[in-house]
Amino acid sequence: MLNAASFPFPSSNSYRCWPVIVILLVGTSHGLSHNPTHINFFRSALRGRQRTLWCAHDPSACLDREKNPWGGTTCCFQKFCKDTASDKDHCGACGHACAFGLVCCDGNCVDVQNDPQHCGGCFEECHGENKCSFAMCDYGG
Repeated sequence: MLNAASFPFPSSNSYRCWPVIVILLVGTSHGLSHNPTHINFFRSALRGRQRTLWCAHDPSACLDREKNPWGGTTCCFQKFCKDTASDKDHCGACGHACAFGLVCCDGNCVDVQNDPQHCGGCFEECHGENKCSFAMCDYGG
């Protein structure tokens, strides 16, 4: 029979490993200032920051990778840092949302299902006279 007090850990000895895990995670996230974005995200999460940066008082905060490790260089509505080159809700400009089925590529809403310049994804070009159908280049015909 299962003892409810020991579920999900069979003994209290299992709790002793948590401080070691936390120390290891903090230790790996502390270091060089040029860490990859996921490390900066982890470090910021430990500090209690939200995933979006409030830029009302300092729009230039969006450009600072230490303050804004998530990217997005445009301060939209004096509130949030957004990447207007790839954010489908703020494509090319703050608040300009791409219609259903369109993708934001370099600030333009494009149909990656049929656009030969962006076939299947941004900047995936069909070469020559090939057309794009259902996100695939028509090479045969």
